[in-house]
Amino acid sequence: MPLKRYGVVKGRAIAAKREEDQSSPHYQVHLQAGSIPYRIAVNVKSPPSPSELLFLVDDDFTHPMTATLPNLSDEFTLLSSKSGGQAVDFIRGEFFDRSNLRLLPVNMPGRDNDLSEQLEHYVLRAMQEPDARVYAFGERWGPEGGKADKIFGFRPGNGIRDIHMNQGNGSRFSGNDGVWQDGALMVHFPSTRQWIGVFLAFQSQSWHTDDRTGHAGSDVRTPIPLRS
Repeated sequence: MPLKRYGVVKGRAIAAKREEDQSSPHYQVHLQAGSIPYRIAVNVKSPPSPSELLFLVDDDFTHPMTATLPNLSDEFTLLSSKSGGQAVDFIRGEFFDRSNLRLLPVNMPGRDNDLSEQLEHYVLRAMQEPDARVYAFGERWGPEGGKADKIFGFRPGNGIRDIHMNQGNGSRFSGNDGVWQDGALMVHFPSTRQWIGVFLAFQSQSWHTDDRTGHAGSDVRTPIPLRS
């Protein structure tokens, strides 16, 4: 079945941390949305092989959605999985040209040449600019009662996951398939009128999916021309 609580949280980035768990590492962001803290868990390694994610950062992101997103309050907003609103669909929504996707390792020696560093560049900038806002699209979890967040320690644990393409999965994750429910990260810098769009997908996902279910077509792994 599709994601249960798909939506977007808007807030200020106040902390970030690279997760060291090599089995399923994430880049973690502490987002403050009004009075409520959220942990934004961004996959930087794919559970199904191959492990490197398809990745795109658009530092001049333009889309009709950016005209309405600033009207949202600093909070989590539940979204309807359909066109014409603020839901994201990599295949149907014309958010980017997928030929611009490229592969990046989780961690690699050198500067700005791995996935964690690409994410960190814009998150740290957002932390330094008080008017910057981060928009994390994905599935909400929590609040987790009185349980502390495992990364940042705030109570109760609460956050957004599945910040990546959520359709066209192989059999292991096909239960999460759906249309108009893809995850994404967007950062708005009002002072410079700049939008950043961050889009992630697994190499094992298909780019030909059913318009109703989001399930993969016959070609589970559609070749994509990749830029180095």
